[in-house]
This record gives sequence, C-alpha cells and structure tokens, in this order.
Amino acid sequence: MERKILSSFIAISLVLYLLTGLPAQAQNSNQPPASNPPKEQKKDTDAEAFPLYNGVTVSVDLWGIGSKVLGGDFLSSEVAVDVNLKNRFFPIVELGYGGTDAWNDNGTHYKSSAPYFRIGVNYNALYKKKFDNFLFVGLRYAMSSFKYDVEALSVDDPVYGGAIGNPNQMDDIWGGSVPFNHKLKGSMQWFEFCVGIRAHIWKQFYMGWGLRFKFRTSSSTGEYGDPWYVPGFGKYGSNTMGVTYTITYKLPF
Repeated sequence: MERKILSSFIAISLVLYLLTGLPAQAQNSNQPPASNPPKEQKKDTDAEAFPLYNGVTVSVDLWGIGSKVLGGDFLSSEVAVDVNLKNRFFPIVELGYGGTDAWNDNGTHYKSSAPYFRIGVNYNALYKKKFDNFLFVGLRYAMSSFKYDVEALSVDDPVYGGAIGNPNQMDDIWGGSVPFNHKLKGSMQWFEFCVGIRAHIWKQFYMGWGLRFKFRTSSSTGEYGDPWYVPGFGKYGSNTMGVTYTITYKLPF
C-alpha cells in the first residue's frame, strides 16, 4: 500500500514538473544570454589631450639689452624658435649677437662683437597639465667664433710730458711699461643647463624667465692673451651663469 502511494506521488510530481518546469526552462533558453558589461577602456590622456605637434613659438631675449641700458658692460640679444611636441619636448634653436666696448680699471680697452649659436631641447615638467604655463629644464650645445681687440694706452708723464706707457701693464722680463694694441681671434664651445618658466599673459603671447649654467668644453685664443668676453657665454672662464627674460609669441599654425 505504501509502495503504491509512493509511486503515485512520484508520478504526480513528475507530471507537475513537466507541466511547469519545462516551459519555464524553454522560456529562459529563448532569452539571449546576458552580455558582460563593457570594460572601461583605459584612455591615453596624453594622446587625447596633446597630439604630437602643438605649435611653434618665437622668443626674443630682452635681458641683455636691459642690462646694457642699466649700465652693464655687455650688450646681447637673441631669437629662439622651438617646436612643441606632445606638450613635453621642445627642440629649440637660438641665434644671438653679443658685444662689448669697455675699459677696465687698469686702463685696458677691450672690444669684441660676434654672433653665437645654440641648439638643444627643453623638457616641460608640467606636461600633464592642461594650462598654458610651462616649467622647463633643458640642455644646450653652444658655440661662437669671434674677434677681439685689446689695447693698453700709454700714460703721459705729468712732470716732463711725453708718453711713458701704462704703469699697470708692466713687462715681466725687461721691466718698464710697454703699451700694446692687438687684434686677435678666438672661438669657444660650451654646454648649458637651463631652468626656467614660461607663463601665458595675453592671447598668443607669453613671458618667461630662465637661468643658464654654462660650462666651457673647448676654446682657442689669441697668442697675446685670453679674451675678456665671449659672445653668448659672458666673461671668459671655465664656467659662468646667465639670466634670460623672454617675450614669446606662438605662431598661428
């Protein structure tokens, strides 16, 4: 009796499953499988915000002109052209002209003027920022070939008259003062490490300040003495430091 009741229960359960379960499964099987949520693609923000080419700028350095107007011994100015690549790298070429015409304290007259040339690259430390301000570090290779005149004028004897030479220019071998006047040639090559800022001021115009640490690599000088001033480098020596103040215009292409 129990077996008969159990068999009847199993048969009824199987019929109910067939009547209810299979249609539901069939309905579910007809539905398209749930699609996986699209993965968020990682965007290359640098490539999206800054293409490879971002324009050309032309800069004029006014520091050398200003220092001469304020009483300095050297007059110089330069024009620079750079290309903005990815807002990160700025290959640059600089052409300038420098000169001096001055007397020093011991009565020596020094005169020189010549062009100079630099080439290098700046790196913008703020390349991820989407504003028109830049913080640069850079390197330059520079060179100049120049002529320089060195002259020591004689001094008149206040008692007997006549020229007695320049007492500040003494001959170390024969004694006495021997005035001289020489026209010499020289050249120099050097490297520069640069740091500076460029800030947007109005429309396509920018203003910038920079420091340049200069290190001489090679030089040739005249047989009668070293130059006092080298165009683009400054006072002759193994190293020196310079300052730039630039006005920059971004070309409209």
